[in-house]
Amino acid sequence: MEKDWRGDIVFSDSVAIFRGPVGPNKAHSHWASQLTVALDGALEFEAADSGRRGSKAVYLSSKVTHQLFSGFVCSIYFDPLSASRLESLGHGSTAGWVALSEHQLPAELGTLSAATDLRALLDSELLRVTAPASVSDDRFPDVAREVAAQLRDGNDLDRDALARLVNLSPSRFSHWFVEQSGIPSRSYKKWLKLRMAMDALLDGEKPTDAAMLAGFSDLAHMSRAFSESFGLTYRDALHAWQHARQR
Repeated sequence: MEKDWRGDIVFSDSVAIFRGPVGPNKAHSHWASQLTVALDGALEFEAADSGRRGSKAVYLSSKVTHQLFSGFVCSIYFDPLSASRLESLGHGSTAGWVALSEHQLPAELGTLSAATDLRALLDSELLRVTAPASVSDDRFPDVAREVAAQLRDGNDLDRDALARLVNLSPSRFSHWFVEQSGIPSRSYKKWLKLRMAMDALLDGEKPTDAAMLAGFSDLAHMSRAFSESFGLTYRDALHAWQHARQR
């Protein structure tokens, strides 16, 4: 494990890609699904109390506790309300994660290297996102967009307000949101706030201002949420981004 995070980062509204050596991280889980591929040698990791393992790659479903220990890697993260062809890599796993050999990866990922154009990969058909298969109600995409739009405008709609959008009782709305997306609405809002905070930090906002702009009560609240979700601090992530911009 390196002493800090440094490498390349690119992201869109639904996908983020990091490439570089594994830096300091604790056992953690997040709502995004994750595929991490070793670019040089093997990846060393632990998932769901499995003990340390080594493999070419690992696919981790949403909320699976994991920790990376070593490797020069490319990690791809998907917004929890998005799905892609890569979801099929996790099918058949009852533990929520699966170690993968090079032959089990799509051809586009088997040839990843330090020279791969990450922006082109981000825009590729392989990473094109769709709604999760669990979404069966046509109203759900509109609700998800409204949640994001209101947060960007500084409005954190409570459960009662969100329930009124789809004419459901508050308790029924909570169940409905999980049925459609696989995650609670409160957790999804926290995920969106973290994305907003990182966008603000990358735009040059001071950490305290970024936390407030994203709707966190204070910097400590944002810091805890970031560490719990990604296993590294927001300062680590910002340092990796700054390093990538300087290359």
